[in-house]
Amino acid sequence: MGRQPCCDKVGLKKGPWTAEEDRKLVNFILTNGHCCWRTVPKLAGLLRCGKSCRLRWTNYLRPDLKRGLLSEAEEKLVIDLHSQLGNRWSKIASNLPGRTDNEIKNHWNTHIKKKLGKLGIDPSTHRPLTAAAAAAAASNESDEAGSDVASPGFCIDEVPMVREDEIVQFPCMEWPEEDELSGWDCTIYP
Repeated sequence: MGRQPCCDKVGLKKGPWTAEEDRKLVNFILTNGHCCWRTVPKLAGLLRCGKSCRLRWTNYLRPDLKRGLLSEAEEKLVIDLHSQLGNRWSKIASNLPGRTDNEIKNHWNTHIKKKLGKLGIDPSTHRPLTAAAAAAAASNESDEAGSDVASPGFCIDEVPMVREDEIVQFPCMEWPEEDELSGWDCTIYP
């Protein structure tokens, strides 16, 4: 019932792309543009599905893509936009030319969330962490580093707490007053 998933069709190649496949896709798109992605593989002479071609072009082959880690200015912009938009990575990416939504999401999850946690800022709410949350974040960070936080001699009182005057304030952390929230959907979803 319904259409067969594109990647399950017989004869289509899966897995890593070869340099030859990349060359064919780039040449086709630069010459003809990208029309309907479902027709691109056949017209370009590729044994791939349209979705695979679209993702390969969008995330890796587009000539306007920036390479490498985000700059400090880009990270700050991502933090500010995340505080306003949440995990809407496509909307955030539209404000960072040359960066993809997937790249920004991955950078957020591997770098920025940890940085904010170390600064005592909750990456979800962009508010200062409570003492308990700061201790948990410190514990998680130590666990990831391979230290033995759960050793018998460990005490929560030994975890250094961030003092009020040490908290870094980002403009995105300014929480609106109650009357400014009218019209916002503040529903918390599981």
